[in-house]
Amino acid sequence: MRTILLYLLCATVLTGCLEDRCTDTITYIGYEPVILSAGSWRNDTFPVSEGTTFCDPAAFYVYGKLLFVLDRNAGLHVIDNSDNSAPRPLKFLDIPGGVGMAVRNNILYVNQYVDLLTFDLSDPENPEFLHRTENVFDLNTDFAAGIFGRGDVIIDYIETDQTMEVDCNTRGVEQEFIVFNDLVFLSNASDFRATSSGFAAATGTSEQVGTGGSLARFTINRGTLYAVDDHSLRTFSLDRPAEPEFRSRVEMNWGIETIFPYEDKLFIGANNGMHIYGLEDPLQPEHLSTVEHVLSCDPVVVQNDLAYVTMWGGSDCGNQGDQLLVIDVKNPRAPKEIQTVPMTNSHGLGVAGDRLFLCSGPEGLKVFDLTDDGLLGEELSATRDFPAKDVIVLPNQERLIVLGWEQAGIRQYDYDASGTPTLAGELQICQ
Repeated sequence: MRTILLYLLCATVLTGCLEDRCTDTITYIGYEPVILSAGSWRNDTFPVSEGTTFCDPAAFYVYGKLLFVLDRNAGLHVIDNSDNSAPRPLKFLDIPGGVGMAVRNNILYVNQYVDLLTFDLSDPENPEFLHRTENVFDLNTDFAAGIFGRGDVIIDYIETDQTMEVDCNTRGVEQEFIVFNDLVFLSNASDFRATSSGFAAATGTSEQVGTGGSLARFTINRGTLYAVDDHSLRTFSLDRPAEPEFRSRVEMNWGIETIFPYEDKLFIGANNGMHIYGLEDPLQPEHLSTVEHVLSCDPVVVQNDLAYVTMWGGSDCGNQGDQLLVIDVKNPRAPKEIQTVPMTNSHGLGVAGDRLFLCSGPEGLKVFDLTDDGLLGEELSATRDFPAKDVIVLPNQERLIVLGWEQAGIRQYDYDASGTPTLAGELQICQ
């Protein structure tokens, strides 16, 4: 009898549900991913076109008279910067997926998603592709955002109308997301937008290397290429310059952001501290010490055994108020913080002699005096008409190259003995 009653109860409940059931057809705005297959972007053909304006500069680098600008998700611009008042675009290399780059002895190293590419720059107007080293960077890092499966890449989204049937009884119930036809519809109150349900988002006298900004993820030191992603430091032997060999990976905590070479050491900025690595064996970096701080973004530059570190907060960087740290790194195993200066909007930075150049976002580029002890002194000047994100300082030429914030382009300055910048020229973004 108990079994029969239970069966009747279930039948009654199910019948009631069926009688009350209704559906609605709802139309949503969706974004269908455009996929570039691994076979397409790994075909080792890189169309070279005449130089054009860039649209979204993500990184920059200087080698001799050449300026390189990585256009986010597009490619690499090669620019003749002999005259900084009239830079001349030379070539554009169609290399989507580039994040980091460095140059040594006329060989360009640049990533393409998870691969490392090399180009011969002996004739800068005709760069020659040399080699591809595959799968040396991890998926789901800054180097490979948008890659999924076996190397396919999401390169764009096409707006589409999508329909789905929903149960009337669930209308009005808040939902974090709905998955439908390989799309994810994210909810914001009653509004839905769609995204893909896949992954998104030993130095010799003959060695000549270039200079990157303080936010760089590639650098070259002691005949070795180094690259940092979100959580690791990778080394590449350049014994065969055209065919770099991946040699080691040093696992680190998450939040790794920038890398800066100084003498026989690497200074690595992370969102929870500054790490110092020794290069007694260039292919096996040794962790020497870490200066910890609260969660914040953290580029670093070094001069005369003093490290200058900016810290700023934000959505990805914690809530710590902005400040600049000066750290004595003469003993790299026991660094000492010797000065902390409150700041606003402090981002990338550069140092040369007794001047420190600080990018302050919407507040522009600021110039500070450095005391005889290398401590931060008074603010000497500021260019407040250009939002500054990062800077490359070329002290031998008394020049500055400033990467703008939020697609503002690139500006170049000359500076005098006082450190005061004078606008020389500008590289505009595309319209």
